[in-house]
Amino acid sequence: MRIADFGLRISSRRVRRCASGGRTPQSEIRNPQSGQAAFETAILFAVVLVPLTFGLMVVAELAWTYHSLVSLTRQGARYAATHCYLDAAGSNVTTWMRANSPPFIDRQQLGGSAEIQVSYWMHDLTDPTNPGMLPFECGGDACTPACQPDSVTVSVSGYRFTHLVTLIGMQPIQVPSFATTVEIESLGGYQDLDTPTSLP
Repeated sequence: MRIADFGLRISSRRVRRCASGGRTPQSEIRNPQSGQAAFETAILFAVVLVPLTFGLMVVAELAWTYHSLVSLTRQGARYAATHCYLDAAGSNVTTWMRANSPPFIDRQQLGGSAEIQVSYWMHDLTDPTNPGMLPFECGGDACTPACQPDSVTVSVSGYRFTHLVTLIGMQPIQVPSFATTVEIESLGGYQDLDTPTSLP
């Protein structure tokens, strides 16, 4: 910048100041509060808005997972009640549940840390005033009327919610176990119309 240009700028500034009665125009006054407002906004985002948004995402995904596991347990119990008894572990039920589980976070845990348990029961009517349930023991071949339990319980346990929470150093969230018990229906299996046998 040349000295003449610098002197011209000073002269023009003085002229504007004289025209405004000796006061500096508002356009040349810097507001010191603008920087403070920007700093406070940055603090608000870092301390409140970002953690709140992250927390809402975790809660939403956890609720989605919870609902999916509850729905899967109920569907598995319904499947077991309408299909024949195959073995004590309910292998046909667990296989169906893994293949037809609804989409949710860490679905692959169903084949690992998250355990699906199937328990068959028979009614204990020894004391009619206090009926109970005893573990079912098959008295004949599987998928026959001679091997029909009275009820079934399907449960899912051991699921741990790890999505997002591990990114901030938190421990995985242990989801509570889910269990559903229903009465056996249709002789414990769908009947094949061509043959007098039940289907798994």
